[in-house]
Amino acid sequence: MEIFKQFTFEAAHTLPQFPQIHGHSYSVEVICAGAAKDGYVMPEGAFEAHTERVRKLLDHRHLNDLIAVPTSENIARFIWAQLSPEINITQVKVWRPSLGFGAIFRG
Repeated sequence: MEIFKQFTFEAAHTLPQFPQIHGHSYSVEVICAGAAKDGYVMPEGAFEAHTERVRKLLDHRHLNDLIAVPTSENIARFIWAQLSPEINITQVKVWRPSLGFGAIFRG
């Protein structure tokens, strides 16, 4: 069984091909898998607590302070690295709704 949690954050970054600091609105979906013990893969509150910790790391930040080259792909990898020691993630999806572009990381 899989469950998912979505969240959004706002952040700025620079990239080698776009050296001016600029910002984006990001949407994230984290998918977690496991047996539905007592009806839950993981209680919603616990899943929320894990993803909220990561959202707070990213929200209203200059992403270059956290990720060397903060592309959508590398942001997805960063989120995976933050959460995978704690929960059984199967996928992290990061996208920019205004552009309809994103990345999916499956470890």
